[in-house]
Amino acid sequence: MGGGSRVGRNGSVYYVNIPVQMFCAMDTNGRISPLRFRYETKEHTVETVRVERVIEQGEGHFVGLREKQYICAVEMYDRQRIVEVRYNMDSQKWRISRILS
Repeated sequence: MGGGSRVGRNGSVYYVNIPVQMFCAMDTNGRISPLRFRYETKEHTVETVRVERVIEQGEGHFVGLREKQYICAVEMYDRQRIVEVRYNMDSQKWRISRILS
């Protein structure tokens, strides 16, 4: 896992690009449900985060990339957070795209 970096900030929204190892379940129709993910911190430790609930999900082309988008409630940095994770359907890689709160 490689550590991502904070790219920019707009109000309370942090735009990040942090690669994650995602643990998820799929139902018989192929619908993905994220369960938890792991990422590498700036201090080079690995943190595991449980997805408490998926608030919203969608699919589309973001900056020309075919991705599935999940807005999730998680506990991260000792606080309840809302994060956006994305699954790139071509590269089959997951990442935290934004920390919304």
